[in-house]
Amino acid sequence: MVYANAFSGSFQFDDFSTIAENPHLSSWNTFTGHLDHMVRPVLYATFFADRTLFGQHGSGYHVLNLLLHLGCGILVSLILTRAVTRNDRHVPLWTAALFLIHPIQTETVTYISGRATGLMAFFYLLAFVLYLKMSECPRDASARWKYLSGSLVLFALALGSKETAMTFPLSLLLWEVTIRRAHGDALGRLFVSSHLLYWLMLLAATAWAWWHPRYSELARFSLDIRPLADNLLSEIHAVASALVLFFCPWKQNFDHDLPVLHSIFEWPLPLDLMILGGVIAAALLAARRLPLLSFGIGWFFVQLLPTSVIPRNDLLSERNLYLASIGVLLAFVVLASHLTRRLSGLLQQPKLVRIGAMTLTSLLVVALAFMTVERNALYRDPVLLWSDAVGKSPRKARPHNNLGHAYAVQKDWDQAIEEFRIAARLDPDYVLAQQNLRDAYLHHVGRK
Repeated sequence: MVYANAFSGSFQFDDFSTIAENPHLSSWNTFTGHLDHMVRPVLYATFFADRTLFGQHGSGYHVLNLLLHLGCGILVSLILTRAVTRNDRHVPLWTAALFLIHPIQTETVTYISGRATGLMAFFYLLAFVLYLKMSECPRDASARWKYLSGSLVLFALALGSKETAMTFPLSLLLWEVTIRRAHGDALGRLFVSSHLLYWLMLLAATAWAWWHPRYSELARFSLDIRPLADNLLSEIHAVASALVLFFCPWKQNFDHDLPVLHSIFEWPLPLDLMILGGVIAAALLAARRLPLLSFGIGWFFVQLLPTSVIPRNDLLSERNLYLASIGVLLAFVVLASHLTRRLSGLLQQPKLVRIGAMTLTSLLVVALAFMTVERNALYRDPVLLWSDAVGKSPRKARPHNNLGHAYAVQKDWDQAIEEFRIAARLDPDYVLAQQNLRDAYLHHVGRK
């Protein structure tokens, strides 16, 4: 229900170059002829299917995005059901529910190009479920091989959807250490018998990407964006900012403006390190009594490893928080459940505490649902989406340029010229903004 208004969302930003105007999606022969030079082939296969079915009508593209999101919610519940005790039996349902309705997911679900993350997450979580099924039949070699083969295929599909699926083997280790408490020799045997093939597949995928001309080009581009040390420091602040978004979703922004940091003493990095250090310390201290809390926190950090280590133009993109959000929401639900039980014991009024907890939970669900609907509404029109981004990133040139372009499409030349002028002033080296400003002025005076 909260995503009903997502179907009115139009093409936005990368949707034009990635889908609507992508010449490689024009026909079957063209698509297959470029597969050897294509990154994320599984993702683009879905875009090719959508473009064949729906053409330039954006509403049809949202169907698969929403189905993938619903599928991910079901898989989250299935995974967590295998890790809870009787006291925590409600945790999978509430974690999946919050995952499905939290507005942080809108950039993955409502933004059509955000499908890369949703598609990857669906294959990733389904591969995780099959791994768990495999581990539940230790003496049935046939069943183990069937589940393992399926899980490996799904892992490959996840990698073909988005490269951040590379964290999958680490997530398996995290599960075994925190939930199943495997250590020492037992963990070593488990690694050889059940995990080694995942690492070998990851190694093979990395080798393939190393020789792939497009990935080589992207790697060189990435390393030229900023020094690795500066990127790591800046990403620490980005991760702390991401945590804030889960509890303050009204700060969501399609184009975040975060600073590039150069020193560990540069503000607000000391505060960020204190916050993240405290979260990590909580995970370590809770490992024995609240393993699900530790697993959730560990999951959050594992999922952000690729985007934190590899430099990107944008230090923070909300679609990269999609899988990571499972960890944050799980930790929140586990902690809330634990506090509710403690209060029931201290106050000796379990019924009253349960009523209070259900009331607060209902209010939270309604508030998150409302904010998701409101966030979805911005995707109806590029002017709405980029006006919101400009309001939250007023000193960043790109939102102003993109808002100017949205006005130009509507032939509102006065507004377009003003936004292009601001973008060019904020970033004098922004060639695209300067070209757009010139073109908009020529249109305005009737000379183009």
